[in-house]
Amino acid sequence: MADPLVYLNGNFVPYADARLGVEDRSVQFGDGVYEVVRYYDGRAFKMESHMRRLARSAAGIELTIPPVEEISRAMDKLVRRQNLQDAAVYLQITRGETARVQGIPRGLSPNVIAIARPASSVRPMPGMKVVTQSDDRWARCNLKTTMLLPAMLARSRAERLGAADAVFIRDGFVTEATAANVFVVRDGTVLTPPLSNYLLAGCTREALLELYAANGITAREELITHADLLAADEVFLTSTNSELRPVIAIDGRPVGSGEVGPLFARTLSLFDAATRTAVLA
Repeated sequence: MADPLVYLNGNFVPYADARLGVEDRSVQFGDGVYEVVRYYDGRAFKMESHMRRLARSAAGIELTIPPVEEISRAMDKLVRRQNLQDAAVYLQITRGETARVQGIPRGLSPNVIAIARPASSVRPMPGMKVVTQSDDRWARCNLKTTMLLPAMLARSRAERLGAADAVFIRDGFVTEATAANVFVVRDGTVLTPPLSNYLLAGCTREALLELYAANGITAREELITHADLLAADEVFLTSTNSELRPVIAIDGRPVGSGEVGPLFARTLSLFDAATRTAVLA
């Protein structure tokens, strides 16, 4: 495919012309925040939720960003200008450029970057294997920052072990996967860990809880132990980029029957319907 158009600080520029300085704070310190927004049939899914989270993340690292309405309009224009229907838009805001210095410099101009690429939904969604791993990340995982090295290392370890992802365990309890929220099914009830500073408030997670409430499916936020995870009838991961992914094995042990479960199948059907309507826009 052709190189994508890039939104950079108020302008739409060719990919080859989009540049940041070598001393941008994101390069030096991972000093920035980001979001990924999916578009279905040319329409953003859960844009308001993404923008609220963006604002929370920016405030959490004391980063002043442009108005979120301006940012969301730019993302919409980026998708329209490339005639994209199903797309994923990666948005990153860095603190800006300055000579390398500790602390947080004041008066910098943030760099706002967005890139839209075509995206597709894999159906049927195949089952995946995961491994568990001790969660030794920093204690502000509720902020969606560009400091992703611990997650990348965990994903790399999982792949070396023949799995697709890692699920983090902190003090005996499930937090999240490397880039996804975790759901388990136990006796017909859907459970997901409650929000805290140790996991991200996923927009797809939010969408599923809304769908469950609207469709009479029992679901609740509840602490999930490592043992609960291994004993679950079904397990699945949710994220904007990967949507919903069923887990069929954890640490080499089958989940339930070792096949994609019925509640996941129903959830995926509800999710697919929601992405093609304005119900959860």
